[in-house]
Amino acid sequence: MSTQINILTVDSSVRPGDGAVWHRLHSEREDICEALLKEDAPENEAGIRAANWHCELLQARLRKVDKALDRLMTGRYGECHKCGNWIEDTKLNFDPPSRFVSTAGDGCRPFISLQLLV
Repeated sequence: MSTQINILTVDSSVRPGDGAVWHRLHSEREDICEALLKEDAPENEAGIRAANWHCELLQARLRKVDKALDRLMTGRYGECHKCGNWIEDTKLNFDPPSRFVSTAGDGCRPFISLQLLV
């Protein structure tokens, strides 16, 4: 009886210099997961509402961080999700999971491909 082993190879699109970003995002992800696991059960209704609100905020942030890690691995990290332009490094340094050029999306400009017409 022979056993067939399938090996899946993944082409990692992480560019040189992205390692620091990956570590920062991954570290934040671990911190969020630890905070979610350490949530204590509150004793009153107000405490329950506050705990639920805090848990929802942590889960939303975790989703943003996971999506940023996915974009980093596919080579799309730093591109605006709406217009495709590059997000400024200062914004990415402040909030690494950023997906848009501006918070409201109003700063997005359509990506224009310039072609030389002959």
